[in-house]
Amino acid sequence: MRQMLALGGFVFSLSQGTPYEGLQRTSDGGWVTVPRYGQKPISQNTGQALENISVNGTWFRGDGMDNMDKLRSLQARRVPLVLTDGYGRNLGLWTIKRLQEKQDKIIDDGTAFVVGFSIELEEYAGEYNTQS
Repeated sequence: MRQMLALGGFVFSLSQGTPYEGLQRTSDGGWVTVPRYGQKPISQNTGQALENISVNGTWFRGDGMDNMDKLRSLQARRVPLVLTDGYGRNLGLWTIKRLQEKQDKIIDDGTAFVVGFSIELEEYAGEYNTQS
């Protein structure tokens, strides 16, 4: 089974009906500009900020709602999760900072035919005991 991305136990995959449409990864170089009186500012490197990844897409019918429930369950655990890309590379530990869901085309039982989603992840930096 091919996967696009795996976060904890949740796999983003076309074959599982959990694909995403876009991914944006932001890396900071750690450079800041410090103003100085009477001359040009100076550049200093204060250390890299944590990386961020945003994933967005659209899922359909009740399956999309179920997928969001699974992601919310992962978020509710409040632990860093292993992130792996489609090439099998371990990208380290990440936290789910924000989940957004937009339900459209709702039918009479409350099921959304279209579920738009976005997930914001932040690189985890710190100690984490995987034995818990």
